[in-house]
Amino acid sequence: MTFGEKIQKLRKESGLSQEELSYQLGVSRQAISKWERDSGYPETEKIVRMSKIFDVTLDYLLNEEDSQKPELAPDEKGLYVSREMAEGFLSYQKRKMVKIGVAVSLFVGGLSLSFWDAEMSMVLFMVLVILGIILLFSVKLADNPYRKMWIENLSFDKAVKSELTSAYADKKKSAHMLNLAGIALIAIGFLLCPMLIPAEMYVLDNIVFACGMILAGVGAFLCVYVSGIVRAYRMLIMNEEYREKRK
Repeated sequence: MTFGEKIQKLRKESGLSQEELSYQLGVSRQAISKWERDSGYPETEKIVRMSKIFDVTLDYLLNEEDSQKPELAPDEKGLYVSREMAEGFLSYQKRKMVKIGVAVSLFVGGLSLSFWDAEMSMVLFMVLVILGIILLFSVKLADNPYRKMWIENLSFDKAVKSELTSAYADKKKSAHMLNLAGIALIAIGFLLCPMLIPAEMYVLDNIVFACGMILAGVGAFLCVYVSGIVRAYRMLIMNEEYREKRK
């Protein structure tokens, strides 16, 4: 069995498409197709990654006479996550959390318009709500190439794991401050702003209330976005513990 035939067989047994395997290796789908046709040969680093992804030894991949698939030790098993895959996963999560955060902020900010009597205000309120719903559905319906990372054991190179751990420590520090800022903005918007202007000053009271809802919307965005990013880092760093908590 040739090298190309082996990786094609292993890929199909693992339930991976060429595109999904390309994500994990940080290459194009065309490169995977070329390797499987024995029209090209990957770099040594990519072969090492494939041995971890498919739970086989390097000898099995490189020795064309060896057709028996050996199993790796239990502690070596898991979905292999390269530096490129980890970066792609985090970038995907950031884009996802931006959409969710904006949707939540639109819902909160739109509350300011719902209290105005003008018909146009209600129309704008409904437009904001619809935009928020569209954003949430776009997140739900979008193709997620990293879905398996949330449910499987993950395997990293030591250097990649060290980089992620360091980045997570930095994110936690800034996330704490941003979450506090978000909570403060929500409190100011919901609790303080409605009390600043007497109810008799109807127009000014509504304007200040609207500003408060906008501040609360910004605060909600910060809390949702930061919490989502920290959660993504935590899933990578503490994968086994994270999955146990979800059971």
